[in-house]
Amino acid sequence: MVAIKTSLAACRSLRAAAWSAAAALLIGILPRLAAAQVAEPMPTQEPAFDLTYVACGMPSVAEPLWTTYALTDALFWGRDNQVVDRPLVVGVGSEAPLISARDPQFAVAPGVRAFYGQRNPCECGWEIGYFGIYGATASRSVATVDPFLQMPEPIGQSMTSIGEQATVKYTSVINSGEANAFLTRQEWRDHSQSWLTVDWLAGFRYVGVEDNASILMDSCQADDPELRTNVRYSTRTRNNMFGGQIGVRPRWTWDRWALEGWAKAGLLGNYQKQIQDPLIDYTGFQQRPGLSATGSETAFIGDINLSVIYRLTDVWGIRAGYNLVWIDGLALAPNQFAFGATDVAGTGLASSGGMFLNGANLGLEARW
Repeated sequence: MVAIKTSLAACRSLRAAAWSAAAALLIGILPRLAAAQVAEPMPTQEPAFDLTYVACGMPSVAEPLWTTYALTDALFWGRDNQVVDRPLVVGVGSEAPLISARDPQFAVAPGVRAFYGQRNPCECGWEIGYFGIYGATASRSVATVDPFLQMPEPIGQSMTSIGEQATVKYTSVINSGEANAFLTRQEWRDHSQSWLTVDWLAGFRYVGVEDNASILMDSCQADDPELRTNVRYSTRTRNNMFGGQIGVRPRWTWDRWALEGWAKAGLLGNYQKQIQDPLIDYTGFQQRPGLSATGSETAFIGDINLSVIYRLTDVWGIRAGYNLVWIDGLALAPNQFAFGATDVAGTGLASSGGMFLNGANLGLEARW
């Protein structure tokens, strides 16, 4: 019993000493921790997103918080002439080509583009758009009496064998309309106070291309050189294309500036028609009646734009940029010329042509 009591007294002494040491340690450490907390505060970090506006549970950072937009551009576009390269005007006897189908070159033609769209708070939206190019014209002329001029054989000499001046003219009108729905991804770049918006879009597209080509030949009459007559061979084509398209449109904005671009691709069905006017020779005789043919083709359109925008006010901005457009699967008017003397000449439809357009845009946009 005496030994047990002695052991219990020793344990109580050790426990009291431990508590005394712990208290002394805490008394010494706590002031130092407090001083360190005052001297070295925890770092703070600005929020990466502006949480003042929340749409569908996601923060919106695309300031200003516009929901409606519209733009209009004046277009100044050129066009290539990638038709089948073959002679259209030749020398009598030699058959040497004096004007070929690719010789006429298009000058820059005017046009217009317009878009209107709305975006709802859930970062999705819709838009409608249009562009048109009017009066794209290419021509080439030649004049000679040694040798005389004619169209290629075998119809050439029947039309005229004493042509002195010839002009090949090629014109086009292009219209395009579209309706798109899109989803938007937005990323905030806090270090530069700029933001990036990316629209992923899908929709419907219509493209109409009207082509006209003609060969006009000024001839003298064999029995009376003072008497002049004109011989004309004209063809026209109509392309009506309908289908779907997909695309992407990023926009990077900082201060009063913005850089916007889009890339769209559409797969379209093309209903085509070619029309040939009656062929009247230099004597007034009808060598061939008016003819036409229809058909269909799968067509493609690729549409690329890059524009820079300077914001004049909170709503209005001025925009300028450059464009590339490729359209494939077309019936082009110069490809419909048929110089054969058979009954089926001029009754076919030559499709699978293409055109490449490029040029500048200048206009205004509004966002509110």
